Amino acid sequence: MIVRSANGKIVTEDTQVARNFFSKTLGLMFRRRLDEKSGLLLEFGKESKDLYSVWMLGMFFPIDIIFINAEREITDIHENASPLSLNPVTWKVYRPTKPVKWILEVVAGRAGRAGISAGERLEFV
Repeated sequence: MIVRSANGKIVTEDTQVARNFFSKTLGLMFRRRLDEKSGLLLEFGKESKDLYSVWMLGMFFPIDIIFINAEREITDIHENASPLSLNPVTWKVYRPTKPVKWILEVVAGRAGRAGISAGERLEFV
């Protein structure tokens, strides 16, 4: 699947979709790397602000976390989210500020390089 902004900016060209509980829970854990234009789209059945979050347990590289609402509008982008370490300061949970239906995880810096920002609509093709 390709994820692009409504005005044609490519965010990802090779996007995997996680729909079941196990694949959403696993996310990108234990992967050693992610290609520049690849990503993982976590799809949820209903929109919520409080039910969905990202915790960087078992991650080996930083990512950008893009929260997307039911209208496919970006609500929040957490750039350069770092993996957990033994230092408790890194034990952060990333949450949206508004209800979302999807979370897109991409390699760190990809959101900036793709030129997307909160408020933009995305297309999944």
